[in-house]
Amino acid sequence: MEKLDDIFEVSLAGEQFEGRQLTIRAEQTTDGVPVYHCYDEGASIAQLRQETSGEWTQLWGDLQPDAVQQLGEAIASYNHQE
Repeated sequence: MEKLDDIFEVSLAGEQFEGRQLTIRAEQTTDGVPVYHCYDEGASIAQLRQETSGEWTQLWGDLQPDAVQQLGEAIASYNHQE
């Protein structure tokens, strides 16, 4: 995998991450769809990817499905701001 320099932070509402900044690092894959490495206070908590259908999937981690979708929406929102 080729590394990107795209590192940013997102905030989520909800019990699991309320009031915390999560660090996101995008990594390009050979198929052109980035994988997003998610960190909470420096610890890796998940890897997410947006499928061609638009659905966010968790490749690695133990996040609840609603947290995966919420985090995916925050990533998508950041990407649309650029």
